[in-house]
Amino acid sequence: MALTTEEALAIAVGAARAAAVLLVERFGGPAAGLRAKSSATDMVSEADEGAERAVVSYIRERRADDALVAEEGSQTKGRSGVRWYIDPLDGTTNYLYGVPHWAVTICCVDANGALAGVVYDPLREELFSATRGGGARLGDRPLRVTDKTDLATALVATGFAYIAEDRRLQARILAGVLSEVRDVRRLGSASLDLAYVASGRFDAYFESVDQPWDWMAGGLLVREAGGRVSELRPSRAGLPNIVATAPAIHDPLTRLLSKAVQSAQNSID
Repeated sequence: MALTTEEALAIAVGAARAAAVLLVERFGGPAAGLRAKSSATDMVSEADEGAERAVVSYIRERRADDALVAEEGSQTKGRSGVRWYIDPLDGTTNYLYGVPHWAVTICCVDANGALAGVVYDPLREELFSATRGGGARLGDRPLRVTDKTDLATALVATGFAYIAEDRRLQARILAGVLSEVRDVRRLGSASLDLAYVASGRFDAYFESVDQPWDWMAGGLLVREAGGRVSELRPSRAGLPNIVATAPAIHDPLTRLLSKAVQSAQNSID
């Protein structure tokens, strides 16, 4: 039942590559089996579901007693104490529109937290990986977050919810952030945003991502690359709950977000 970090990472990489084969093959073609989830703009397709089956099958063949929690509904309780969080296609809207920015993300967790994580962008052939205590890598290259110390010159990534009411609130929060940083990017894949923080392409990231498969692998990447990750406790849906940054700007960004949230809520009330 025991699982080393190296074994967990090898399984995560193999599973991500298995899903990517299917996703790359279908990318750019007509969407099949398209349906809505939480809202009319939150979509899932046969590509998502097929990729999830590929990941689940790969892991089950090697770790039959582990628990699985996947975005498109695959769940098993397990009895080994090991759990796998799976987002088979992070960036579904990009994928469906033919935008080449999406990833497969997998995180293996044990009783002590995240053990190994992978964020795989097959179109760019970029494999971001991390193990607990073992650092983060892009391919074979070690990753390190930026040494940014000034929030005013920080490049910050974010994302938006699918529910219209939450998006209206998030727009007001963003207005309170945008003038206080260098600029903001919204690329449409939370896991890649976090991987880009870990690799120094972004200085920081915040978003309302409340499902563990959305951020756990990316969060491990950032921490193992020397960054800081905080789970906030928002009072309602749509408010930021994950903040990941270079160390020196973490507290300043968290304070700025708190101020922006309060202002946004007051403007609605």
